[in-house]
Amino acid sequence: MKRRGYGLLAVIITGLAIRLLLAPYSAGSDLPQFYGFAGTMLEHGACFYSYADSFAYAGKGWPYPWPYVYGPVLAYLLAGVRILIGGGVESFWSDGVYHVYVDPTWAFSVKLVFIAADTAVAFLIYLLLRETSERKAVLGSAVYYLNPIVIHVSAVYGMFDALALAPFLLSLYLGNRKNASAFLQGFSLAVKHTLLFPAIVSLWDYILQGVEGLKKAALLFAGAVVPFLPMLFLCPSSLCSIPDLMKGIDVGYALPISYSMNGFVSLATYLHEVYGIDSLPFIRHWYVPALLLLFLTLVRHSFERNLIVSVSLAYATFAATYWRVNPQYLLPLVAFLVLLSFTTRGRIGLVSLFTAFYVGIWPILQPSEFWFHVHLRNPNWDVVRLVGHFTIGVGGDAPYVVYSFGLTLLLYTLVLGSTLPYLKNLKAWLSEKSGVRA
Repeated sequence: MKRRGYGLLAVIITGLAIRLLLAPYSAGSDLPQFYGFAGTMLEHGACFYSYADSFAYAGKGWPYPWPYVYGPVLAYLLAGVRILIGGGVESFWSDGVYHVYVDPTWAFSVKLVFIAADTAVAFLIYLLLRETSERKAVLGSAVYYLNPIVIHVSAVYGMFDALALAPFLLSLYLGNRKNASAFLQGFSLAVKHTLLFPAIVSLWDYILQGVEGLKKAALLFAGAVVPFLPMLFLCPSSLCSIPDLMKGIDVGYALPISYSMNGFVSLATYLHEVYGIDSLPFIRHWYVPALLLLFLTLVRHSFERNLIVSVSLAYATFAATYWRVNPQYLLPLVAFLVLLSFTTRGRIGLVSLFTAFYVGIWPILQPSEFWFHVHLRNPNWDVVRLVGHFTIGVGGDAPYVVYSFGLTLLLYTLVLGSTLPYLKNLKAWLSEKSGVRA
């Protein structure tokens, strides 16, 4: 190994050691639900989506009435892990309390897949930044891989956002050198659709390339479609259920507030819960600022064709405006903020880096040790106490409204500060085309 790789190796070893210390002793609520999804995939195969709604969820072996609202890649992976590992989930009522316990072997095995993807993201950040400097590449990987929210998502709670992010970052690394890059961008959407805004920017980049970009645009769509092909060929009727499943994500108040990362929505929800104010119409129109900020990002990319910067701003737009920004959505946000901070100069780079650190405060504010005992029949109380030493355990909703509002303001500052100056370029371009003096 070249000497310059030692810094990255130290980051990976440190971050991996922390993850492997925590992962066997914790489980978020989605992990027992994933066990149920895996069972439904094994039972119904290509017809999976016909049974992916929450109807009769208990009869399917699901502990919660949460529908499956993702692409098929996760379901395939979960089914594979269940075949190899087995496991089990218990759910029952006792003294008015609903208990859900998951086999720790299942939880740990699934999280190992997420941790592997998480580690790949750190390595890809290093590769993407290495052309700027070795120091920035190592530091960028460290800011991501050692960030508390990133560790929380993959190794403590257990969510799969890194599985979608890794192929997308690989596509950025490959760039225009390989047609596979466009395919990977589409494939990431078949893992999780939260990368839609960055994919739209990539599609816009291909459109700007003219005729030669049409092939890449087609490959992007192909990447999103290919994982569905087994279902399309073997049980096409099941795909008709997907629109209804997505409709199940009804826009509403973001509860619990402490898990809502959109500051405006958190505030609107808080005002409704505490003062009875009907703020739902405001939340339902979340797409208005989203489309505006995305438009500004596309305008910027039209004049400044830096795809890494543009897709990072697109995801920041999503995190700033989507009505239900869950904590797991912050994992890709940290990665994109790191890329943005080390590929731009001046205040934008500093704001990006500060925001990446700010995001990491959330699991420290939380009583995160909760996930080390709530879903495990025999918790390791030594680990519970250890984690408790590193968390504050802030109670109540108001502090989290302030936190999420601060995050949202930082993201708006970042996106607007990066895009508004390019409106002058758009005005000049329109004036040139129309013959009107700017």
